[in-house]
Amino acid sequence: MDSSKLPFAKKFIAKALGDAEIEFCNFCPRGKQGSQAWEIKAMNSEGARKIIVLRDNGCNVTAEEVKLNPFKDKESRNAEIKRLYNDEGLSQKFLANLFGITQPSVSVILKAK
Repeated sequence: MDSSKLPFAKKFIAKALGDAEIEFCNFCPRGKQGSQAWEIKAMNSEGARKIIVLRDNGCNVTAEEVKLNPFKDKESRNAEIKRLYNDEGLSQKFLANLFGITQPSVSVILKAK
């Protein structure tokens, strides 16, 4: 994805991404924090992925890198999906793209006890 489609200064986006390139971007008009958010999946030159969330609070824009915890099996992957949704406030659509599954699958994982 071309970062010029994001409504922010190029230098701000470049600083948030570092050496990574955008693979996927999801716009949330009203995130869990009540502000507009852009959830970005990016990959650096070494093949490592990272998640950047840009939030527009009206008076300022913030960039936050969300830590991804490694997982080895389906159970720990599902626990990571729940953590990213509940604790970090990422959307189901973004998580589906990040983990290569469908949004309805993310919903089922989140509803499971």
